[in-house]
Amino acid sequence: MPQIAVRPARLADVNSVAAVHHASAVVAFVDIFPPASVPPTAESLLPGWRILVEGLTSKVFVAEVDDVVVGVAAVAADSSLPAGLALSRLYVHPDRWGQRVGATLHDVAMGLARSLGAGAINLWVLEANIRARSMYESRGWALMPGHVLKNDPPEVVDVLYQFDLTTSGLAKHGVG
Repeated sequence: MPQIAVRPARLADVNSVAAVHHASAVVAFVDIFPPASVPPTAESLLPGWRILVEGLTSKVFVAEVDDVVVGVAAVAADSSLPAGLALSRLYVHPDRWGQRVGATLHDVAMGLARSLGAGAINLWVLEANIRARSMYESRGWALMPGHVLKNDPPEVVDVLYQFDLTTSGLAKHGVG
């Protein structure tokens, strides 16, 4: 397994972060979105990542292997969610899938949520993204029935998960 270093993202990382998001989405979502759907470009993802990296109510982490950004995750306040806090945009470059990059980012994000005093955290995940849902469920996330978010196209929906930080056996991790 590669040595994975996780650190807070800097504005200088935004291009790399958007490239990882793009590479992951293109591979992971190919069978989820209809063939006529236009996939995002790395450039179209830049503004959203800039907002998260610069945000006062969000923290973005990057995972690096050999000083190359290979994964990203964000934790952000979100008053529209039951927990008021969200794990969002956890993406790993497809070349690094299965190498614990996502698990490492997940654990750092949960450590941050705990350090903020949160009792729970939510995340939206595409209903048809079985790979991601399996990873989250294996780590203790619970589906919240009845909570769905329709996308464009409307037949592609996100489902809401919640992670109870007060009862989880997940060890606390530093966020550096």
